[in-house]
Amino acid sequence: MRKLLLLLSLLMSSLSAGDERYAFVYSKNVDDRFINFYDKVVVEADAIDNIYALRYPDKMVAYVSVGEIEPWRKTKTPYDPSWVITENKTWHSLIADLRKDAYQAFIFERVAKLYKQGYRNFFLDTMDAYHVTAEDKKRFQKQQKALVKFIKTLRTKYPKSTIIVNRGFEILDQIYQEVDAVVAESLIARYNHAQKEYVPVPPADREWLLSNFQKAQKLGLDTISIEYSDQSTQKRLEIAKEIKKLGILPYVTDGLLQEQGECHIERIRRDVLILFNQSIFKDNNPAYSGPHLLLSMPLEYYGYVPILYDISSNPLPNRVEDKYHAVIVWSSGVTNNDESLYALTEKLKTRNVKILFLDSFHFNLTPKRLQMLGLSYEKNTNGFLDKSSATYHPPYKAYEIPASLEHEEQLIHPKDAKAVLSLTYPNGQTSTPIAVTSWGGYALDSAFLQNIGEKDLWTIDPFILFKEALGLESIPVPDPTTEAGRRILLAHVDGDGFMEPVRFEPESLATEYLLEHIYKKYPFPHTLSVIQGEVDSIGLYPELSPRMKQVSQELYRLPWVEPASHTLSHPFFWAEAKHAHDAIAIKHRADRSHNHKGEGKLYHLPLKNYVFSLVRETKESVDFALSLAPKEKQSTKVLFWSGDCLPTRKTLAYVERQGILAMNGGDTTISKKNPWLSHIAPFGLQHDEYWQIYTGQQNENVYTNDWLGPFWGYRDAVDTFVMTEEPRRLKPINIYYHFYSGSKLASFHALKRIYDWAIQQKTSKLYASQYIQTAADFYRTAIAKIDGEYEVRNLGYLKTFRLEGTAHANIRASRGVAGYQHHNHQTYLTLDSRRERRIVLDTQPPSSPYLIESNGWVRSITQKGTHYRFTLDANVALEATFHLPKGCQQISEIEGTVQHNGTQWHLQTEQNKGVRLVFDCRK
Repeated sequence: MRKLLLLLSLLMSSLSAGDERYAFVYSKNVDDRFINFYDKVVVEADAIDNIYALRYPDKMVAYVSVGEIEPWRKTKTPYDPSWVITENKTWHSLIADLRKDAYQAFIFERVAKLYKQGYRNFFLDTMDAYHVTAEDKKRFQKQQKALVKFIKTLRTKYPKSTIIVNRGFEILDQIYQEVDAVVAESLIARYNHAQKEYVPVPPADREWLLSNFQKAQKLGLDTISIEYSDQSTQKRLEIAKEIKKLGILPYVTDGLLQEQGECHIERIRRDVLILFNQSIFKDNNPAYSGPHLLLSMPLEYYGYVPILYDISSNPLPNRVEDKYHAVIVWSSGVTNNDESLYALTEKLKTRNVKILFLDSFHFNLTPKRLQMLGLSYEKNTNGFLDKSSATYHPPYKAYEIPASLEHEEQLIHPKDAKAVLSLTYPNGQTSTPIAVTSWGGYALDSAFLQNIGEKDLWTIDPFILFKEALGLESIPVPDPTTEAGRRILLAHVDGDGFMEPVRFEPESLATEYLLEHIYKKYPFPHTLSVIQGEVDSIGLYPELSPRMKQVSQELYRLPWVEPASHTLSHPFFWAEAKHAHDAIAIKHRADRSHNHKGEGKLYHLPLKNYVFSLVRETKESVDFALSLAPKEKQSTKVLFWSGDCLPTRKTLAYVERQGILAMNGGDTTISKKNPWLSHIAPFGLQHDEYWQIYTGQQNENVYTNDWLGPFWGYRDAVDTFVMTEEPRRLKPINIYYHFYSGSKLASFHALKRIYDWAIQQKTSKLYASQYIQTAADFYRTAIAKIDGEYEVRNLGYLKTFRLEGTAHANIRASRGVAGYQHHNHQTYLTLDSRRERRIVLDTQPPSSPYLIESNGWVRSITQKGTHYRFTLDANVALEATFHLPKGCQQISEIEGTVQHNGTQWHLQTEQNKGVRLVFDCRK
């Protein structure tokens, strides 16, 4: 086999496959990170949400069956039986007569539908189905001619589309100018669909396919071979690399193209699958679940994406390693999947995918299963009241609270494992309730988490446990807390209380007072929202509407203020707001506890004759806010969630389709009074294909006990800002409050204290719209490992990647890396705004110029010859500090003050918000 591959490799030496990456997935098993990793992703459009086509129009490719009718597919026009030549029993489809103009119109109708959904690129399959007519030469030739005509017409209709064809080698010389790539199955590994088995490809078939690929490459087409394997991800990667050596672009997947496959480049899995029982949590909502509130943030800190998977309503996934780096199981209660969890555990152990069990193993531990896990049980012979003593094993120690366990009936002993916490009983018996094992680890019962009142306190450091038990790699971490080497600062305001009178200046509205004493005096980016139902004449205060609109217009004229909406009627409970007027909702309202805003009695503000409308709450309320702003500020659409800040998947989907950037939610309130990790939220919450982006920290309503007092409570947010910076930077600085903070002297002084503290910090200042896009990019970033280097891909909004320890970037060898900053035993890499970058690390500082820090961001960095060009932008007068080696000088014309101290070169501009710098390093 190896000799044959070597021979074929020599045969193909004249061919050259680029580094384009193609994927083929015919299930819903795609996500942003997978899509961003590839250049083109062919999908069965009916199996997935078309939001991916809207997000990635250049990447997504829609499957189109050309030669066969799919009877199961819903179509506007039903197929005509007269188009059918015969049946394809293997695939339960009908081979069509390509000569029929009506049939070609039928296919074009399908393509037009896909185009309307957002798909701009097409994969033409079943092109060789007409070969069933091969015995009738004339008929065969007419079918072939009709196929060529179809492809040429398709190109005419869609001149900018990428068109990929499956085989069609016999007509390539007629269509090569109309198509971009040709795909075929298989060079090495084949799937026999009829027998449902994976088999090797016979040498003669391989040579035939290679010769046809050679023909296609000479015509200037990309050539892609889809290989099939049910083996491990590592084996798939090896097959892909063998194909790439032959000069062909590879994709290796399962026989039905349901899984996430492999190309020749190693894809770093960032996803961690969290299996949990959603049904036991409030409102059956993952936002209230322990897995979300306690596990997500530490995983995100390491650059991993928590994927919550409800096993109370879904079957366990068949394959895990195609998508996930590791698995956590924390599933209280009973589900239908409890026993099948063992089968999954056994499979994960075989495939070297780490699994961490929390609370319990969630399946019956028989002697055979204990043996598989390397565990044993022993009956506890101590008395029920006999207390154990706990011993932590380094590097572990008591974290937020020392472990204190109830009496255990069974004592657990791991074999060949690293004990994290051991218990010793008075009679000498021992137990190890927390351990890191070869297959992952476990933390049982309350050994890892203690519930004190409403507080969840960690007995061990979850950052250490997760890294060890889940085998989390030290990868370049996409970090939305930082921009250009500095912590991000943003300020956003919910529109509540716009019309509140100022208690110490009754003639003024709260917003008017803030305009004069905050917004005009702190000229850095603010995103200020209005509630249409308060400000507009259709709202609750029509007599004040003209005055409030005028104030809004004055606010939005400030150069550093971005307009936003806080909805129309301020829905209090998003999942139920649409039912606000039905009998069930009225009864449900009566059961809710009352609070100061009346949210327990209402689903939204009591606007006259108003019935909840998602369109009016989102799109139209944003349009209203923008109508109050200058024209140059009307392109960016921003919405801040109201009430419980728990939009549904449907709501998130609608808002994104309207081009609206939305934020709010997440209870980050850690303080000296409550110094617990459980008070730090993750960056967001997943709803299938959508992510709700959370705020950096919570607003003053939380710090003032729902605005009941003390009204100076928001000053404690400084503690929150500090404690989310040290010992780890976990959040940006997010000044977040309501307009009603301007109505009381105590709350105003608290607010001013926050501002005065914030402007003393070295920060990069962004609008909420920019932060939303940056945080969303965290969940969309793909990372590849290539020859010891890293490639990162996203939408270009997230531009900071963090490395553990002190590292150095090779600026010259990298692509899109502008510089780096060392802070708190971490290295923050600054990247530019392109979507694809290459990170090359070094053990020594670079001999080229690089950015250390700035209050803005890097739009681009390029290097040509001895010149290094940096384009920087900022929302304020820009300042930037560069490392400038000896022999380098800045040669472009700039306006601003320059200070040169040793190898540090500092620029401070007065008015310009952006600058282009050119450093010449001739020596």
